[in-house]
Amino acid sequence: MDLFIESLEGNTYLVEIGDGGKRSVVTDEQQQPLKFNSLGDIKEHFNEHFLNEVWLEQCTPYEEMCGLVSSGDKLRIRLNW
Repeated sequence: MDLFIESLEGNTYLVEIGDGGKRSVVTDEQQQPLKFNSLGDIKEHFNEHFLNEVWLEQCTPYEEMCGLVSSGDKLRIRLNW
C-alpha cells in the first residue's frame, strides 16, 4: 500500500491510499475526507500499517505568480517514512 499526502493551505493534509494504480481518499465514519493537521498526525494514524512508499504532493502557484500559465502539475516528493 502506498500513501499519498496532499498538502493544502492552513496546515491541512488530506490522505489517499493506493495500490496498483488505484487511489482512494481516507475517510471518517461519515464518509467525509479525514483531515490531518501535521505529518506527525498522519504517521501516528498509519503507525500499524505497512507502507511501500509515502509521497507528499502540493499544488504550487509559482508559475501563475510569474505570469505563466499554470501547468496543473503537482510537486511530488517521496518521503523517507
